[in-house]
Amino acid sequence: MLKPYEMSKILVTGPKKVQENVVNELHQLKILHIVEHSKNELADIGQPMETAAKLSEIIVKIRASINSMGIKESDANYPIIDIFGIEKKANEISEAVSRNNREISGIEELRSKNLAIFAELNLLAGISLPLESFEPYNSLAIFMGYVQDSYDISYLRDSLSEETEKFEVFQSPADKKIFIALFVEIGKKEYAANILQKTGFIHANLSSFSNNNMLDRSVSASESIKKIELQLQKLDYAKERAINRLEKLTYENKNFLLAAEEFLSNELEKAEAPLKFAATKGAFLIKGWVPAEQLNSAIENLNKAGKNKIFIHSEHAKLGDKVPIKLKNEKYSKPFEFFINMYSLPTYREIDPTFFMFLTYPIFFGFMLGDFGYGVVSFALFYFLKKRMPKGAALFNVLLLSSLSSIFFGFIYGEFFGLEEVGNFNIPHLLSRSHSVFELMYISIAIGVIHVNWGLAAGFFNVLKAHGLKHAIFEKASWFVLEIGILLLVLSYTGIIAIPSLIGWAFFAVSAAMLYKGEGIRGIIEIPTILTNTLSYLRLMAIGLSSVSIAIVVNEMAEGFFHEGGFLIFAGILVLLIGHVLNIVLGLFGSFLHSLRLHYVEFFSKFFEGGAEKYKPFGAKEQ
Repeated sequence: MLKPYEMSKILVTGPKKVQENVVNELHQLKILHIVEHSKNELADIGQPMETAAKLSEIIVKIRASINSMGIKESDANYPIIDIFGIEKKANEISEAVSRNNREISGIEELRSKNLAIFAELNLLAGISLPLESFEPYNSLAIFMGYVQDSYDISYLRDSLSEETEKFEVFQSPADKKIFIALFVEIGKKEYAANILQKTGFIHANLSSFSNNNMLDRSVSASESIKKIELQLQKLDYAKERAINRLEKLTYENKNFLLAAEEFLSNELEKAEAPLKFAATKGAFLIKGWVPAEQLNSAIENLNKAGKNKIFIHSEHAKLGDKVPIKLKNEKYSKPFEFFINMYSLPTYREIDPTFFMFLTYPIFFGFMLGDFGYGVVSFALFYFLKKRMPKGAALFNVLLLSSLSSIFFGFIYGEFFGLEEVGNFNIPHLLSRSHSVFELMYISIAIGVIHVNWGLAAGFFNVLKAHGLKHAIFEKASWFVLEIGILLLVLSYTGIIAIPSLIGWAFFAVSAAMLYKGEGIRGIIEIPTILTNTLSYLRLMAIGLSSVSIAIVVNEMAEGFFHEGGFLIFAGILVLLIGHVLNIVLGLFGSFLHSLRLHYVEFFSKFFEGGAEKYKPFGAKEQ
């Protein structure tokens, strides 16, 4: 419970002719954490099995099909045949998917072009001229674009009339502006451009219309639009058919593809496993770690698979070995491994803090969010989320337990959505947060003292196990001596106990010398942290008081509306709903994060280093 699974180092060596059998057995056992071999003078790195290249080729094709078809999960098993059967079917599916996707891409490209032309033709729809009228002329210049309003058109006509009668302006409404087509004799092109510039004229990009050779130029824009609308309908129908074919293809083959992907992944993992082994011309060597409790059965099974032609050596972990960690916790505390995995895994000889977090994290959470009503709401919320998101079950189990702690502290504080009195009924309580601020402060500091010293005690045992009693005394017991010195100084200077302050200073000096001996100058620098770490636990009080204060303000605002009566009763209900929902959200985030911080920073820093590698057995899927 306080330490991970005991691990045994294992070496397996034998002739290459039994290597595949050994790999298959290891993959089936799912217990060996392989230590990758680095090339040296004695042995090279092993070569992948012959099937690796073919497996890689097929699995890439399978995964491409899965991604292209948007397959997420399967609802049924599929009987996997031999690898050649998989390859044949995978090729057929891949070709069908590619062909279908190419068709959809072609339809979308053609549809996009038609939509671009459609948009441009809409600008010309209000002009009753055949499309060929808008093609370049030798004797006329054409300007097509936007002006702001009819005043600009009048100004344009008046200005051009002063220079020439050979022009014509056509107009069509266009989204908050007016689209115009100006035809003017070629000799007045520059003059017309200057007039247009003064109106704020913006050229329209009609490149799709101009470059399209499929349009019937003898008809007007409005008639062409009808033909394009019909073409778009046909394209939409064709796309829908292609999508339906792809959906049918997906439905018929998703079980096969997912089963094939899993099968090939396992086979590829086995085929590439020798890349982690040491190898000579005729032999292989596997190094790794196995849980000690499974060692004997593993050796027995491997000898059978290797036809008694392999040699297996095992030994217990030694000091300095980089042992992969498999956490060992009871079912009730296992969800708290989520926080340890998120932070760092303990080394092999360190205390695993998972059980400690199980004991204290919910208490800190409930101490801050101590309200019966808030606890019930949060419990219901996390229970609902756990059902909807089963992958987050570990975290939600932690939060469910923390919500129960909030309900428990809600009874202690006698709070229900910030109320200490419901109707004429005074809710029984042991401690009122609204009126017992100093008591809460003393309790928070007391919790801090206990928690910090708990961490120091755990640190003492860690150092004792790793380096011996002498190091443990100087590195960790020195902090207890320091605390005794601080306590004696406080008692002396406050006059609570009539003792010479010199005794307290003596303890302080001895502790400083011990810290310097145990941790060097860093230990001296860190002396103030014993106080700052302890005072940090005042956040337990502060977060709780802020939550209850907000709840009281919300209740008083709503009560004011209720007293006014009438429509304001609904306003009061709205204030209650919004206010308490926001306060619950803030309370949950605050309690979650600050509880976590007190463990990660104030508690773990006293004993926990971490940094170990996670136990990843060959053949097992990542959880």
